[in-house]
Amino acid sequence: MFFRCEADAILGGGRRNGKSNVRAGAGAKHSAKAGHVSAYARVTHVVHADAMASRGARHPRALQGDAALSATVDYLFKGLFASSLLKKHVSESISAAVKEELRQFLSNAFAGSFPDIRIGRDLLQDSTFLGFEEVLLAGIEEQGLGGSDALVQAVRSLLPAFEEDERIKALLSEIDDAAGHSVMDSNREDAEEDGDEDRVQFATTSFASNGSDDRFEVDADEVVTDSLVPLILLEAQIVEVNECWQGFLDCYAKPEHAGEAIFAAILDAAPSLQTFFRGGTALLAGKFVAGYSQMVHNLRNPDGLMGVVEHLGFQHLDVDINIPRIAIFREAMCDAVSAELGEKLTDLGAYGLRRLVSYAGGALIYIRENYSKRLKIISNSWKLANAAAKQEEAAQAGDLEDSLSAPLETKAVEEEDDDEEEQEGELAIAGKSAAASASAPSKKGFFASLCGTRRQVGTKMLADKLDRKQKLQENLQAVPRTFDQMFRFNMAVMNVQTQEWMYEVLDCFDSIVHSIAQSQRLQVECDVVTLRIAKASGDVKFKNFRAVMLSSLRALSPKDWSPDHEVAWNWLWETVERLLSKELKKPRARERILGRFLGSLEDELRQEIREKVFDRFFELAPGGEEHFKQSSTRLNFIADKAIELTLELYKEPIKTVDAISALGLRHVGYGITTDFFDPFVEGWTQVFQELTGDDDLADAFRWSFSLVAKLLMRTIEQGATLVMKAINTDNAKQVRRALSYAPRAKRAMWVLDVTVGTQSVSPLYMSIDTGNLEAAKVMLQDLVTIRADRSRYYYCLDDLFKWHSDIVWKLTVDAPELLTTMLDGMIWRSRVVVNGNRRVNYYLKHLLVDEHGKFSNAMSCIVKLQDPEIAIHPILVQLGDLVWNDLVYWRFLRGKLSLVCTATIFMVSQSMLQYLDSAGSFEERVATFVCRLIVYLFYMVSLIYYRTKHVYQAVKRGEFFEISGIRVPRKWTEDWQEAVSLALTLALVVMFFLEPILSCLQHTEGLGIFTQRCPQANDTREPYEILSMIAIMLIFTLAADTATVSTRLSSWLLVAGHVLPDLGLALLACGFLVLTFGSSVAASLGNPEDFQGIASCLMAFLELAINMFPASHLEQLEESFILLAAASCFRVLVVFLLMNVLIAQLTCCYKQLSVSMVGHARLRRMHKVCEAMEGIPSATFQRFIENLRLDDPVEFGEGDVGPAGGIQVLEPGNLHPTNVDTIRRMGGNPKNPFPPEDEDLTEAERCQRLFKMYQKAVKKITSQGHSSDDQPPAPKAITSRTTFGMTPEEAKDGGD
Repeated sequence: MFFRCEADAILGGGRRNGKSNVRAGAGAKHSAKAGHVSAYARVTHVVHADAMASRGARHPRALQGDAALSATVDYLFKGLFASSLLKKHVSESISAAVKEELRQFLSNAFAGSFPDIRIGRDLLQDSTFLGFEEVLLAGIEEQGLGGSDALVQAVRSLLPAFEEDERIKALLSEIDDAAGHSVMDSNREDAEEDGDEDRVQFATTSFASNGSDDRFEVDADEVVTDSLVPLILLEAQIVEVNECWQGFLDCYAKPEHAGEAIFAAILDAAPSLQTFFRGGTALLAGKFVAGYSQMVHNLRNPDGLMGVVEHLGFQHLDVDINIPRIAIFREAMCDAVSAELGEKLTDLGAYGLRRLVSYAGGALIYIRENYSKRLKIISNSWKLANAAAKQEEAAQAGDLEDSLSAPLETKAVEEEDDDEEEQEGELAIAGKSAAASASAPSKKGFFASLCGTRRQVGTKMLADKLDRKQKLQENLQAVPRTFDQMFRFNMAVMNVQTQEWMYEVLDCFDSIVHSIAQSQRLQVECDVVTLRIAKASGDVKFKNFRAVMLSSLRALSPKDWSPDHEVAWNWLWETVERLLSKELKKPRARERILGRFLGSLEDELRQEIREKVFDRFFELAPGGEEHFKQSSTRLNFIADKAIELTLELYKEPIKTVDAISALGLRHVGYGITTDFFDPFVEGWTQVFQELTGDDDLADAFRWSFSLVAKLLMRTIEQGATLVMKAINTDNAKQVRRALSYAPRAKRAMWVLDVTVGTQSVSPLYMSIDTGNLEAAKVMLQDLVTIRADRSRYYYCLDDLFKWHSDIVWKLTVDAPELLTTMLDGMIWRSRVVVNGNRRVNYYLKHLLVDEHGKFSNAMSCIVKLQDPEIAIHPILVQLGDLVWNDLVYWRFLRGKLSLVCTATIFMVSQSMLQYLDSAGSFEERVATFVCRLIVYLFYMVSLIYYRTKHVYQAVKRGEFFEISGIRVPRKWTEDWQEAVSLALTLALVVMFFLEPILSCLQHTEGLGIFTQRCPQANDTREPYEILSMIAIMLIFTLAADTATVSTRLSSWLLVAGHVLPDLGLALLACGFLVLTFGSSVAASLGNPEDFQGIASCLMAFLELAINMFPASHLEQLEESFILLAAASCFRVLVVFLLMNVLIAQLTCCYKQLSVSMVGHARLRRMHKVCEAMEGIPSATFQRFIENLRLDDPVEFGEGDVGPAGGIQVLEPGNLHPTNVDTIRRMGGNPKNPFPPEDEDLTEAERCQRLFKMYQKAVKKITSQGHSSDDQPPAPKAITSRTTFGMTPEEAKDGGD
């Protein structure tokens, strides 16, 4: 929870009253000594110690007579009801009796004349009220009271038994002090010093359960605009407000609809307020419901409620809010709630809803009147101080959009160009001054290395102008241009550059400045800075940072600096200094205490902590069990990590904060709400306190663990954008609705990046990783949709690949079904056909070139996916043909032609020359030797080289595949061509060693040189011929890959290859039948000659199967009836059954494959393209890219220039008919979001929408008829009691 002791400095700059501090300290000391602190005492202590003061702040009006007595009784009873000391004696059943006894007690104490009194937070000190509780508890124990009415009897016996007790005297004395005069003798010194006592808004009323008619003593319509203090309501009021508000929301299908109903009521009451609601009604309605719901949920947490209101106030600084408008808003809202709830809206609920609106409205006015100017000064001067850095980043990135969004930077550049000569002289002087002040001997100055190099701006027309530009550039490098550079420079000038802690604050100063309008976030940033300062050496003197900061800001904006700037930045640093000073010296001591404990933590105690923390957390927040459904071991792991984070945050704050931010972004994807973090921290703290009993250890752990929780909550709140929330629902409509609120120029960033601190997460990737593919599909469609307005085209494809260069790989691995969605969006087709052709734009730049200018891996990812339907997508076909025809075709053809030539030479040497008429001649022998020498010397050596290279790469990369314990390179198992090449290599190597020509070199007597017919080669000739046959088959198998040049031929070969397994199964079945019948027939004796023995039988049945059995031997079958029957049965099974089954299988398989055979052929070609691109020189590829001119805009039509990154082709108009323009052209202001797009509605949704339209029409007609018939007088714009002193009903009656 955000502390409040410094909130006055953040929001008001006022001093807290000294008496409040004394009271808070006394109360805390007393409660610690007693060992028990009531819930009321804790609330009162927070209020006394932390509430903000403002001179002249209005107190609640004084109550008189019975109203004052009733309010005081109610005040005391509320505290007793929340007391932990009297918890078992308090119940709602005795509330009326206790209040009656308290009334009697006070009436008797003041002799029946109760004074006028103001009910505020300063009525009683917490120590005084704690003493009152102790008196009652002592009365119960001493008198032995029991039963449900023990407390009633104790209150009844106060005056008789404890009339002289100092604690009762103190109670009555402080009540008398609040009344303004004394009945009992007491010291009034404190009352005289309490002129500026802080005030807290209390709503004092009786519980609805007692059925009394007590009125609300604090006006619900009172709008306090001169101070901002906490709002505290009674528990009964809080319960009623929550129930009424939730009941109102339940009346509508969506919360946004409830907000729309409220806004409709507001605009009906005051149509002039329409101008204040900028943006879509749905967006405003959703924001209003979310904001008001957050306030309602924080009613039990005054600190949190005030933080929410503060945040809203800083968001509405530019809105002219006044009390009459708040009254209109409040009345319209209450009317809308009352119309829906009817009798269900109780008095307490209506009072609380009105009170909350009045409180929030007064806070908005207060913040706007007191801090808008100061915050604007800080924001504008900070932007100006860092304008140069942003300008340099925009120039380096080449992002025109970012440059246009920074008017200050643009203006600075224009002034630089206009006043070039004047600035040159000024910068030259400044550069010399900076160089003289700096200690570095570099010619460019002390900050040359920090500023970096800037791109020179100028022309090359004249040599003197170029020299002048270069001189100006050097001076620019010498002068600090940003706050960071100027701050470091001034540190060196002021001789404080050795103070390390200042660098830690400087690193976080940008976050501090941006958090100054958010008190809770500012506290978190300062706590992190405190941890970083604790790691720095040297004394901390905050005045040094103030001096350097102010001097740096003055130097960066000398023309705009004014006394108001001085006041604003001094206020900022005073606030930060106060927050830092509070915890400055504590982190080191806490780290030692916590580190010593965790270092000696025993396993038994660790396990006990693991078990108890989650049990305690589930007691405090039962709903948390829905988020912790893991096993006990997993919960133990989470508990250990939580303990480690608390210590790591002290040791390495920078690294740990980044880790916590990353963890918080992951929790955004889990849909975790921040409501569970406070009870989680409270549960851990309680367990540590109970098990250790060490207050210092518990404080060290609590502070660190609560900071971890705050960082997580900050990350989740900042990361839980509309898109992130919609992702968790995985609903397409919710995602579209969330994206409809995005600014046009930043629509892509809502989908691609959510950054918190130094960590970022992609909503698109998170939806894919979490399986919310419906949401991911909507976001992907939105990114690749071309939109346009009158100023420009919006096509987010470049942003998609800029932030996610691996998007193709991501989709192929995790979401292949979304790949078609992205590819469809990369094609634009014109709906207009000219001369039989239509324009088609293929935006394939990012599929072709990666961010480094090299060939993209997108095609290889598609190949690995092995989806033929994806492969025939038009843009992939266009991409593949483009690269194939321009870069790969001729290189591939040259490689395959060399293989075909080698195969031809090998075939000639092995299968043709030896059968010529000149076989054995000298010419034949020489030709055979030369052909085989070419095969061995060139082809075999190249095969050995590449196989060795593959082994080396596999060893280097560790890419092995284990087969029966043998590790082989994975490439040999994944690519069939590599496996065939390996077999061919082994065959050629063995053939080389068995080569007959080599065996006969020394035995050529009478045979001639290079002969292979010598007797010495007879032993190796047969294995050589077998290997030669195998090698020829393998080399022609490799040569068959040349069919890739033709898609049709390649597809046929692929289909043939896919049906080979079915053929193999048929042959296996045929072999099984041959073995079965052959072995069975061989078992009988007396068979004919062809069927004697198992070998003869197997051969005979094999010949029968393939129709090769000699016809002359068929007569032998007639000699044995059994043999004839077996042969006939075999033929029926093989010919009629097996062969027909094979034909049917091949037919079905071909039908299935023929549909996708072109896709398989495309995949094969893309695979060849990817292999070939590895060997293409980068210079050749760059020339190819330059010729495509992908950076030039592509036209959509004549004179209609669209985005760059694609190529345009003409295709026949009937190839892909379309009559719808896929570009979504929209009007309106380019600064506003795109209008909501039409959604595909179901029949039920259309009927529901039509019914709502009917209801609105009937209501409108009815209201118009009533207005025309009755013509009642128009009501006047009555706002609130605070404004005119009467309610709208009283005003109407008075007007009559």
